[in-house]
Amino acid sequence: MFRRLVVAGIATVMCLVFWTDLSACGDKFMRVGRSPSGRRYAALHPSSILIYRPAGSTPEGMTSFEKLLRQAGHAPRVLQRGEGVAPALASANYALLIADYADVEMLKGHLAGASSMPAILPILGKADKAVEARIKSEYHCLIKPRAMEPNDALVEIDHAIDVRLKGLDRGTH
Repeated sequence: MFRRLVVAGIATVMCLVFWTDLSACGDKFMRVGRSPSGRRYAALHPSSILIYRPAGSTPEGMTSFEKLLRQAGHAPRVLQRGEGVAPALASANYALLIADYADVEMLKGHLAGASSMPAILPILGKADKAVEARIKSEYHCLIKPRAMEPNDALVEIDHAIDVRLKGLDRGTH
């Protein structure tokens, strides 16, 4: 009986000694888009982002979007509709310009003379699949506020910045 207890004790001690916590290997820091705590989204490329306020947006919606971007590690600045884009682009180097798809062509004219050329990430409220496919083929990424969760929008933002950094942008540089 004593011998069985000693063998069971040794086996228990051996199991405890050789037991490894697999999450301690450092892989938890390699999870894409997650902070080490795993509770909130962390930007892959924290950047300065210029937001041209969409026509149908609410002040509460813009405040929560700014807060979401800040929590992810970005530095957002919101331009009110009608506010000059050129002075904002001259005052800081922005990696990304987020704007309503209806405003993109007008904003491209303002970007032509800018010293730094941010990538453009359009926002699309409602549209059919054909329009959405055309926009995605031109800009790679798209934010659809009514069809996305907040973290989905952050993933699109990270992807747009990643595409810009890799020099793969079509029509936005």
